Amino acid sequence: MSGSTKAIILACLAVVSFALLHRATRSFDPPLPGDMPADARFLSTGYDLDKNERKGNWVACHEAPPGSGQRSCRVADSQGMVIFEGIYLPVRDAQSVAAAAGQIAPNGKLGWVTGPSEGLPVPVIPMTDGSVLVPQGDRDALVDRWARDPEEWRNLTPAK
Repeated sequence: MSGSTKAIILACLAVVSFALLHRATRSFDPPLPGDMPADARFLSTGYDLDKNERKGNWVACHEAPPGSGQRSCRVADSQGMVIFEGIYLPVRDAQSVAAAAGQIAPNGKLGWVTGPSEGLPVPVIPMTDGSVLVPQGDRDALVDRWARDPEEWRNLTPAK
């Protein structure tokens, strides 16, 4: 094989590699919706082969008011339509309430449980410190429920 043939083959491989890498970097998350804060996290629930992107929800939480341990959270679908918004409080384990929460887990999975107050599914947000955030109006009832029957809790917080 001549030197020019090798150069052509290497150039073609480089172009194909660049194209695949570019496609792979585009395929991770849908674009951040305009009404979500820049620090929102995308929590995946699967993969959409047709759109070549992950499926899931955008989640943004900020302490409100500062020092309270409460978080104001917004959960939106991949296009930015708000699904749930309100004050969230942390839960550390199936029996106790956490004093403070970490950051939203970057590779966490957004859980959904039937909220005792609403009777409808509400999002449960995983945090880096192992706690989860739950809607304020549902926290006490969920802690009681998880203490009596921890199976749902185990499904929300898989072992590391």
